[in-house]
Amino acid sequence: MGRLFKLICLGLLATTLLPPVLAQPAGGGGGGGQRMQGGGINYAPQPAVYVVGLVDAKNRTVGIRAADGRTGTVHVGESVYDLSKLKSGDKIRVDFIQPEAGSTKLSAASIWPAQ
Repeated sequence: MGRLFKLICLGLLATTLLPPVLAQPAGGGGGGGQRMQGGGINYAPQPAVYVVGLVDAKNRTVGIRAADGRTGTVHVGESVYDLSKLKSGDKIRVDFIQPEAGSTKLSAASIWPAQ
């Protein structure tokens, strides 16, 4: 009887540990600029420092320029950052929200001043 009890306990333990083990990504975190987020891959750009260009407070957008010269427009939600604090030439660090499928719209998850 004791052996049967041990086998049942071992079986229950194995079934509780198996789903998290199977959910792990093969080969670790995705490369190529992808980040693991919430059990899936986040295709949003990596957080980085950008130079502020045009700030459009009415449309809640900020033009940014990366160190390599790439430019873009980031949509900034009301609760993300007070755009009245930004001016052209400021350096900011931006963390992006994962875009919806098929969308090219960049949206900021967080923004903070950078040195």
